[in-house]
Amino acid sequence: MPNHQEQELRSLLTEQDFGTTTWEYEILENRKMQVRSFVQIDNGVAVLSDLRKNTSYIYAGNFGQNIGISQNGLIIDSAFEDEIFNCIPADDLIERHVLELRYFHFQRANEIRERKNYNTICLIHFQLQNGNTIPVLHRSYYLESLPNGSIWLSLCTYTPYIETPTLTSGQIINNKNGKVVQQKEYQLYDNLLLSPREKEVLTLLAKGHSSKQIADILNISTNTVYRHRQNILSALQVSNTAAAIQVGFRLNII
Repeated sequence: MPNHQEQELRSLLTEQDFGTTTWEYEILENRKMQVRSFVQIDNGVAVLSDLRKNTSYIYAGNFGQNIGISQNGLIIDSAFEDEIFNCIPADDLIERHVLELRYFHFQRANEIRERKNYNTICLIHFQLQNGNTIPVLHRSYYLESLPNGSIWLSLCTYTPYIETPTLTSGQIINNKNGKVVQQKEYQLYDNLLLSPREKEVLTLLAKGHSSKQIADILNISTNTVYRHRQNILSALQVSNTAAAIQVGFRLNII
């Protein structure tokens, strides 16, 4: 079962307004062929996710055998690669999620034709079947969007990497000009995720207050606190308060 870090983005990505299309089959097949060819060269692992159908296609080079993925072109009934997420330590998974959350909102604000010019870069670790840990360079791309702006096909790649002091993890890169997107450009969206009152409630939850205590402090009803809590979980795409607090700290909302 996926933990809350993996669950956080599921509804955000898969419950977009996809509408109906009749031309996606050819594009999907072309993208699958491109990803398959990439893996043959890179020898890592790549996951092409069809967010509209909530389906993923996993392609693995020899590196995939280290984490138990030996079938090239494996199809899973989820837009999220749980088989891979289960190999990633919890702290790395949180960092990946927060970066992806920012990336999603950053890309949704971009024009469709500009989205292919950006990707994320994040250094994570894999816990291998033999008990060893290896650093892995993780990248995310949004390859295709629908005419209404919904993101349709995403790509995640995982490549063995040698850790160096010069790599800054957790960034969005403009792969057209090689420049790093400044944090202030996408952290703007962090502050828009919650209303001022929801930020107050989340801050008080982080301090250990109960819903009744929060209601007394803010002079509102307990039902209103419950409603704010549900809105917070929805906005941050998390399944519980503990996860919301973790993400809130990472996004500097708290």
